[in-house]
Amino acid sequence: MTDEGEGPVASTSGLARRLIALALLTASGGLLASACADNESSLFVRMRMARTEDCDVTCGPGEGFWTEDSVDAAYSGSHSATLLVGNQIVQRGDSDVLRTETSRVQLYEAEVRVAYIEGDPVTEGFVVPIAGLVDPGTGDDAGYNCTEVLLLDGATMDRLRGEAAELRRDIEVVATVVVRGRTLGGQEIETAEWSYPVRVCFGCSRCVDTSPPTCCASSASDECQDVDDVEGTCPGQRGPQDCRNLGMTCAEYIERVRP
Repeated sequence: MTDEGEGPVASTSGLARRLIALALLTASGGLLASACADNESSLFVRMRMARTEDCDVTCGPGEGFWTEDSVDAAYSGSHSATLLVGNQIVQRGDSDVLRTETSRVQLYEAEVRVAYIEGDPVTEGFVVPIAGLVDPGTGDDAGYNCTEVLLLDGATMDRLRGEAAELRRDIEVVATVVVRGRTLGGQEIETAEWSYPVRVCFGCSRCVDTSPPTCCASSASDECQDVDDVEGTCPGQRGPQDCRNLGMTCAEYIERVRP
């Protein structure tokens, strides 16, 4: 009788243990998924900051921003943008108990992938160092700071330059960025992917030669000293180019850099 009773009891006990283990595993999986989601939402890229007429940048969620960049690859070997990064981690510092603030995030690198507007990759992705310290938010408001991120590196720009010159039209690409940082408490954290469109052309900007054109290469002579300056544009926008910044006439320069 005893042997017959112990079999079912042992079997039921083993089944219960397995069910409990499965429940714990499911619960822990849910916690891990939640932690990953929180990690990507705690740090985020909000927008690409605009530049003023003086090409300065003011950081803040209420400042101006751009929704697209336009780059002339004939005059740019690479392209960077100033991104506004937000930090939603809860403040942990408390001066009453001498507890330091560990929720500030030190930004240290960005991973960038560039793809054509249709979705195909342009080149392999790259990782670049960045800098910036983002304070934690207060209440329901995130803390913010800016960081400069290379969107198109030299290899990517070289390829786009060749395609734009050959096709004689804009090449539309999307730069997708993941920003990584580390809290002062030692926690690794990164943003979700943030994507930004960039148009690349070759020689589409207006280039201005001086009068006489010999002043392009040298402005030492008396006839070149009173030549008016050409008002340029900020990185991320297309605008007029001054031949004196190129050291030669516009035509000579374009022929030199043409792929």
